[in-house]
Amino acid sequence: MNRREFIRIIAVATAFASGGFLPLLAAEGKKKAKMAGKKAAREGGSTNCFTEPPAIEPVTGYLDGFVPVQSGSMAGDFVATYALVEYKSAVAKSKNIVAGSLELQSVKATVTSIETRQKNNVVKNVLQCQGELNTVKSWSLESSIAGMPDIAFKENGTWDGTVMTVKSKSWTQTHPTSLQLIGRWALPQLLASGKIKNKPLRFDMLDDSILRLDQTLKFCGEIEIPTKKGAAKLDCYSQTGYGIMPTHYLVDGGGRVQLITQETVNWALTELR
Repeated sequence: MNRREFIRIIAVATAFASGGFLPLLAAEGKKKAKMAGKKAAREGGSTNCFTEPPAIEPVTGYLDGFVPVQSGSMAGDFVATYALVEYKSAVAKSKNIVAGSLELQSVKATVTSIETRQKNNVVKNVLQCQGELNTVKSWSLESSIAGMPDIAFKENGTWDGTVMTVKSKSWTQTHPTSLQLIGRWALPQLLASGKIKNKPLRFDMLDDSILRLDQTLKFCGEIEIPTKKGAAKLDCYSQTGYGIMPTHYLVDGGGRVQLITQETVNWALTELR
């Protein structure tokens, strides 16, 4: 084959390709790319990319046995129990284990949370709240591990509206705030009230005596999730901000926060009174 004939063949092949006259090769290429993408998605990621809505990605394996609580309210005083649902991995569904619990109590202006992690680590927070948004006035934190008394510790804190102060036995720390300071476990009562549904909430968050700056909690719409009792429709709220994993709160029509999802650590309501 001479040079002129070679150039002619290349030109014809290019024209056919650009005109879409090589569908078999194109289809084969797309098919291989699609299969490779699916294989990578199944094998390479830590999250379940096949899940809709994304808010339940970390707990799809748990939802097969999940029964939403149908009684009680979080709009006033309440005591709620949550299972700590740990995310391990995912293929078609997430692999979950129950790795602890949370007892959350709200009575008037006091919010108490007792988290039990891996059966032996207990973290207790008591928040004294104030105002329409349950902003923090003062708080205490106690952490202990069964059989290891030497590493137990206590902290106390206050917020004066502009500065957060945290004290332990051996040190004192101060942190300036720019927004309203709200405790993490005071948020369910706000969600139950419906105050955030029409207007996103920007705030600084107190999380186990740690300051998480510039958080936004907003309503994202209604979603449908599978449960043991069939499909359930829930309002979805998302929280994003500095120092946290994106968090979803799924709230039913009665103001009950049924699920809180945050990647590896998630919470599922099991009892409300």
